[in-house]
This record gives sequence, C-alpha cells and structure tokens, in this order.
Amino acid sequence: MLPANKLKELLILFLLFSISCQHRANDSNTHAQLQKADQHQSKILIDSSIRFLSDGCLVLRKGNDVISDIFSKLNRTDPSFSHCGIVFFERHQWVVYHSIGGEDNPNQKLRRDSFEKFVIPSDNTGFGICNLQLKKPEIEKLHTIVDSLFQKEIPFDMQFDLKSDDRLYCAEMVYKAIQLAVANDSLFTLTVHKGFSFVSTDNLFVNKQAQILCRINY
Repeated sequence: MLPANKLKELLILFLLFSISCQHRANDSNTHAQLQKADQHQSKILIDSSIRFLSDGCLVLRKGNDVISDIFSKLNRTDPSFSHCGIVFFERHQWVVYHSIGGEDNPNQKLRRDSFEKFVIPSDNTGFGICNLQLKKPEIEKLHTIVDSLFQKEIPFDMQFDLKSDDRLYCAEMVYKAIQLAVANDSLFTLTVHKGFSFVSTDNLFVNKQAQILCRINY
C-alpha cells in the first residue's frame, strides 16, 4: 500500500495532467464504416439509458485514458468508474453537475453539462446510473444545493482536502451535497489510509441505499 503522503501526492499529480482522448487517423473505408457503426450503436445505448434517469440520480463514468484508469483503481471494492456527478432535468434536458480539473476544464469551476456530453463515448469506456432512493423534499433540497455551488463557481480541489468547502473534487462535491440534503453525515463511508481520508467513487455507489440501475460499456 502507498504511504498516505504519497497517495495524496499522486492524486494531486494526476489532476495536473489533462484527461484526453486519442483519435487515430485511418484512411480505410472499412474502418470509417465500422467507426460510424460504433457511433450509431453508442447513441442507441445512451438513448436507451435515459429512461433510467431521475432527478438526484448519480451518473458515473469511466474515462478511456490512463489517468482515469488509475483513479478508478483508488476505489476500495469496485473499479468500474472514475468520475461522478448528479443529474437533474432542466430546460427540457438532463444535465449533470460535476467537478473536474485538468485541461478539459481550464477554469476548474464546477460544471453543468448535458447528460449526453458527460457520457460521450469518445472520452469514456462506459457509464452507469445509480439511484440513492432519496425522498422528494431531499431531492429538491439537493437541486438547490448543487445549483448554488454551480452559481458560486466553486473550483476543483487540487489538494483533496475534505476539511475545506470552498473547493471540491468530484466525489467530494457529490458526497457533501447529498449528506447536506438528507441531513445525514453517515450516509456514506470514507476511504482512509494511514490517516489520509478521501471520498472514492465507489464510496458513493457501494452502499445499502444505492442501487445501480444500468451499466453501459461501449
């Protein structure tokens, strides 16, 4: 196991790199046709998953780059996902609130992206939708909380410091927003290693109240 200080250094270091997707050029007509078919199939998968969405659900994804793979392996028990956000239906579309750093988000402010953009197959190997069985008043309060964080332009927490609330990394934002909405600070557990505590993605979806509604692999 890594020492606590090394684990924290790795977490910070990984976020200094951009989460990028490599596109390979190929002039083959056969390759182009296969790529088009793959995009069509991915769209079908995304469209079919929308029926599982509801306000306050978690949307989880696994990036297709090395950094995302490393982050997913920081999970305690389930390495399926490396990033997460909270979904709501706004202005006739599903949007995901999430916190992310790196070159994909230079200003590092909390984002509100369409569901389709959040799970885009060119950047991910798959995604999942998780229901936390929240009550309607809790969901409404959660919406108010995450929208407030978005309006305040809360930046990404490069220090992975759970004690501060003025900066939040992805799982930390979800963790704190939901616990505040349900007034329950024991809903989720933390991952602790030699005194260093952090929220891993599977801290959020591996628990009795969480129910994975679908898993999509591209």
